[in-house]
Amino acid sequence: MTALLEVQNLSFHYDGRSVFQGLSFTLEPGAAVGLAGPNGSGKSTLLWCLLGLLKPAAGRVDRRGTVAAVFQNPEDQLFMPSIVEDVALPLINRGLARSEAEDRAAEALALVGLKELARREAAALSLGERKRAAIAAALVSRPDLLILDEPTSELDPRSARRLAELLGSLPAARLVASHDMEFLHKTTQRMLILDQGRIAAQGETPALLNDMDLLVRHGLK
Repeated sequence: MTALLEVQNLSFHYDGRSVFQGLSFTLEPGAAVGLAGPNGSGKSTLLWCLLGLLKPAAGRVDRRGTVAAVFQNPEDQLFMPSIVEDVALPLINRGLARSEAEDRAAEALALVGLKELARREAAALSLGERKRAAIAAALVSRPDLLILDEPTSELDPRSARRLAELLGSLPAARLVASHDMEFLHKTTQRMLILDQGRIAAQGETPALLNDMDLLVRHGLK
């Protein structure tokens, strides 16, 4: 099976300081992979390199298929007069007719349970609803791979559970960076632990999360 994402010996430096070095891993179609690590381990920087928003110092990232991202702050993706316009915008920017783009946006909002709120502006929604609207904005392009950065940040437990259920229903492969170990347990099959500039551990999510010594050693407990 051809990998959707293949990372080979990736390194990144910032102001002369190595953030990470020699990272290599693959992500297959339909996979759900978690990315964990202590504060400052470079998780978000790695995601930005994978998306092509930052240029690595060395190594390569091969992306096959389409990729979409959901950033930690949903306001980075929601700024139009209504969320249906926010979600339709990527399609309009690619040349799709507005009517067709908004029809597809309405479908994406229905998928995340926001169909009835389509004409509201993001500022009128709860944080959990804004997070789901940002996911709809990513899903509208029907990506093969969805990358999410700290999706449960500032969410209450009920919203986090609903988000976990939503992610579990999606056909796209997922790479989820999070400090929320319970969320990763619910939403991923495999996990990478990034610490001190390297992949310190990788394996099946339940096995890693049941290794208390491992979690403590890498600042996850």
